[in-house]
This record gives sequence, C-alpha cells and structure tokens, in this order.
Amino acid sequence: MTALIVICIVLSLMGSALWIMPPKKERQRMALRMQARQLNLTVQLTSIDLPDKWDKSMIRKKVVSYSLYRAKPLTSLSHPVWILPYEVWKFDSVSPMWWVSQLITLSERDKAILAEFEGRLEGIKVQAASIDFYWQEQGDEASVEAIAEVLKSLSVWRPV
Repeated sequence: MTALIVICIVLSLMGSALWIMPPKKERQRMALRMQARQLNLTVQLTSIDLPDKWDKSMIRKKVVSYSLYRAKPLTSLSHPVWILPYEVWKFDSVSPMWWVSQLITLSERDKAILAEFEGRLEGIKVQAASIDFYWQEQGDEASVEAIAEVLKSLSVWRPV
C-alpha cells in the first residue's frame, strides 16, 4: 500500500512538471526568436491592417513582426511602402506573386527568398525608421537567415 501511495505522488509530481514545460511547437518558435535576436532583428507580436484586393476595406491579422531598425531614419520616405503577396489594384507588380505600393527594385535573390515564403508571409513594410517582415513563424533557422538577408537588402533601398 505504501508503494502505491509513493507511486501516485511521484506520478502527480511528474505530471505537474510536464504540464509546466512548453510544447514542442512553442520551443521551436522561441528558438527562431532567439536566432532572430542574434541576427540583430527585433521580434514583436502585433496585428496589422492589410488592404483587400480593391483597397476598399482593411483586413486585420495577428502576426509576428521581425524588424530591422535603421541607425539613421530616412528623411526621403514620407509614407510606408508595402510589399504584399497578393494583388491590390493600385499596387505595382514586381514579380508574378508580389505587389508593391511604391516601385521598389528587388534583386533576383530577394525574389527567390520571397517565393520561398509564399503562404507564410503576410507582408513587408518599409518605413523611414525600420523594415518589418510580417509572417506566421512557420519555418526553421534557414528561414530566419533568409528574412535577415531580405531585410538587410531592403534597408539600403532609397526612394527616388
């Protein structure tokens, strides 16, 4: 009888410890966020308003933002530039699957990286002080390195 009581107590303590531990998916997300911080990216849980195809209404989405902040904000950029993975009627097409609110030249490498994120990327916002990559955190360490590469490439872009 004593052994049965000891076994029940040990099992209840183990169950409590396992209940406190985060699930595997959450540990993977935390690993992605730690890697992003090592690459000098800022990670933030946020919600964004994206235009629909006809730009009549805004769609609110909860996403994770990986951001690269500029040391010196651009004075020549008066309003944000959006890069979206779907068509908006007044945006320009930069590749078969990507549209921009203001003309941006993307390198072939940037276009290839964006093609890899099809279905996982909600949008990229280029602002005077930062470049934000909005996505659902569905990827691995190579995805974070690709995000950092695109953000660094866009950080040198200057509006004409």
